[in-house]
Amino acid sequence: MKKTKVGLIGCGKQAAKHISSLRSMPYIEITLADLETDIARDLAEKEGINWTEQTSELLDDNSIRAVVICTPTTSHASLIKEAIKRKKDVFCEKPLAASLEEIIKLRNIANKSESLVLIGYVYRFVPIFEEGFKLFRKRQINGESIVMGKPLSAFFRLGSRGSHQLWKHRKESGGGAINEVLVHMIDLANWYFGPLRDIQVISCDLRYPERVIQGKKVKVDAEDFILIRCVGVNGIEIFCQADLITPAFCQYVDIQAENGSFMGSIQPESPSYIFLKESRGNYDVGKTQLRFNRQNAFDIQMLAFIRTVLRKKNVDRNTIDDSLKLIEIMNQVREQVKV
Repeated sequence: MKKTKVGLIGCGKQAAKHISSLRSMPYIEITLADLETDIARDLAEKEGINWTEQTSELLDDNSIRAVVICTPTTSHASLIKEAIKRKKDVFCEKPLAASLEEIIKLRNIANKSESLVLIGYVYRFVPIFEEGFKLFRKRQINGESIVMGKPLSAFFRLGSRGSHQLWKHRKESGGGAINEVLVHMIDLANWYFGPLRDIQVISCDLRYPERVIQGKKVKVDAEDFILIRCVGVNGIEIFCQADLITPAFCQYVDIQAENGSFMGSIQPESPSYIFLKESRGNYDVGKTQLRFNRQNAFDIQMLAFIRTVLRKKNVDRNTIDDSLKLIEIMNQVREQVKV
């Protein structure tokens, strides 16, 4: 099979994940670029792949069909515009951009082009959460799941210990539980039950003003705990909790509906199941364990992107429109927060 050339811009921590995912596909050839050429060269040598001294060289290379953007948020919009101008398809790490206005401009530019743009909200590619989406959104009529019935309540939780990087705990660099973790759970909730409305911050706090990060005790100022309430389709009450204080990673989705319960988690040791009061669809009465082969969600996400590039089909999730809806909700959260 002929090689498909992909350019990766930004050679920080996220780059290695995407290189690994791209390399799981034997027909992909990768070229790296970074503002700091030493970083691009070192990573390219370590991985045994190509690199360029200038990002513009990568973008100007007509043989490169798509680009993966792993740079800081402030550079996303300009890089996406440049990639679209050169008729390349784009995968961009979250968040798409810092402001609503930037996203609207990007959407208008993308809509006038033939370029595909996919944003990296990886939880939508986790098999158990795809199953939840099918149950509550795809197989539903008038907001009611054919299998689960009318949704009654939902709880989305993501807890992390934090303390990996200082910038993730500083307001000035966009850190904190809202940007780092809450955004993923709100995105899932909106995917299942949107459009979300009546956004209400119940609790938002900084519980560890001092942390030990990379062996040093430092003072931080970004929130590390947040709990919000909102309302989704058919009046379902939804709670989303996110924090950077959980000693061991914790993540789950717990949904109650008229015909039973859905429990899903990215953690393999956590139970994922549906429990039905009456048999519907292909599910029996009682508890049905939901088991999926362990797959790297980054691999699934990148494979989906490359397939859409090769088939030149529209992406079915993680679109610019999805990011637009998400930032509208996140702005409502931020307006209420006074930490």
